Parts: sequence; C-alpha cells; structure tokens
Amino acid sequence: MVRAMHESAKPIENPVSATATDHARYWWHRGPGRGYEPDIYRVLTAGQREVLIGWYAETLERRLVGEMAAPMASAVLGFVNGSGVRRIVQLGHFAGYSCLLLGWALERMGAGRGLFSVDLLAQHTEYTRGWLDRAGLGGFVGLHTADSADPACVPAAREYLGGDPGCVIVDSSHQYAHTLAELDLWYGALAPGGLMFLHDASPMAASYDRTGEGGVRRALDEWLARPGAPGALTLLGPAAHGGEGPYADPSGLCVVQKPCG
Repeated sequence: MVRAMHESAKPIENPVSATATDHARYWWHRGPGRGYEPDIYRVLTAGQREVLIGWYAETLERRLVGEMAAPMASAVLGFVNGSGVRRIVQLGHFAGYSCLLLGWALERMGAGRGLFSVDLLAQHTEYTRGWLDRAGLGGFVGLHTADSADPACVPAAREYLGGDPGCVIVDSSHQYAHTLAELDLWYGALAPGGLMFLHDASPMAASYDRTGEGGVRRALDEWLARPGAPGALTLLGPAAHGGEGPYADPSGLCVVQKPCG
C-alpha cells in the first residue's frame, strides 16, 4: 500500500518554473527533476504566489537579478520557521525577494516587526518597500538604507526588533574588506546561540568581489582563523550553476553559530 502511494504520487508544479525563461537566474528551476514546488513556495497562498510570480516578471524586465536561490532560501527559512526565530537582521535586501519570503514566514508565525533589512542603496529600499506594500507585509519587515557595516545599524536593528537578533543573513557587497567588517560588527550583536548565514562563501563566488580581494571566502578564512573564533559549517555546491550535488548552489553558504553561554 505504501509503495503504491509513493509510485502514484506526482510532484506539485513549481509556479516559478512555469514562467521561467532561459535566463541564468532560473538555473535551479530548470534543473533535472525540479519541476516541483519546493516547500518555500508550497506554503504560500494563491495570492502570495501571484505576488511572487509578478515580482519575478518585473525584476527580470528591470534587470534587478541577484536574489538568493532556492537552496539558501530553503536553509534560512527552515531555520527561521523550525526554530521560531522572531528577530532577524538581513544585510542586503536588493530587490526584495528574501524580504517577501521571510516576511510571509513571519506573518505565518504571527511575529510582527521580525525582520530588519539593511541596504546601501535607497532605490533598492524603495523598490523593495513597494513589493512589501503589495504583499501586506509592512508590519513584519522594517527597511533601512545604510552601509550594513556601519555600527549605527546595530542599535537601529535592536530598537526595531525589540532585542538582539537571533539570525543575521549576510548577502550584501560580497567584498572582502566589507564582509570582514560585517562579521566583526554583527557577530557581536547576535543573541547567544544565534546564527549568521553568509551567502557566496564558495571559492567560485570570490569572483563576485569587484575589488578583486577575495570576497566572502577570504573574509571568512581570515575571521575564522582568529583565536577564539567560533566553529562554522561551509556548504559547497557544484562547480557551476546547473550542476548536481547535495547542496545545489555553487555560490556556497557558510553558517556560523555564536556560543550559547
């Protein structure tokens, strides 16, 4: 009986895949066996799916492409939802993809004022705000325009969230020196036991550093080598987008946990 149920089960189609083009941003959606809806989308209502598909279409038209892919989004959202994290800081919201997904997760949790997101460019903040307004998430996500390595961001985040963040997502400049400054600043701001998720932590992603100084990977290598530094888990994907592996994103992900005590 169990085998028969498994054999007859069909994956639920991913609505984003249905609208995907041959653009590089859709590498995950075009992968073999990925014509299903991942859980980060499956929990969305019909109205939320409509907003997400509209966001994909408009940002592609406006060339605002650079969001995290499904592997990292799944890791972050799984942690937030599974652990009930209600105080999140994001460094780099760009066009707002992760603000939408995290905002909807916080809405399902009933966690108002749960995400404080910082971006250097005012146009990114205003664009993201427009999509948050469409999604009805103004009460769940606070946007801030500033350098995410500016110490003044920490008290601003604490004031909005009502305390220390339990999760910090680093996905901003991808530059070596800037990432090193973010690590120093925001690790200290984390609540005990809190996690930092750093996107673009693979050697391949070092090329994203426009300064040519080694990117997130070099910053992590040096920061983690310091005396007393915490442990970290780095997930590396295939050599290129579209390759296969247990962690599918070649940009990589590093998770750093602050000790509980």
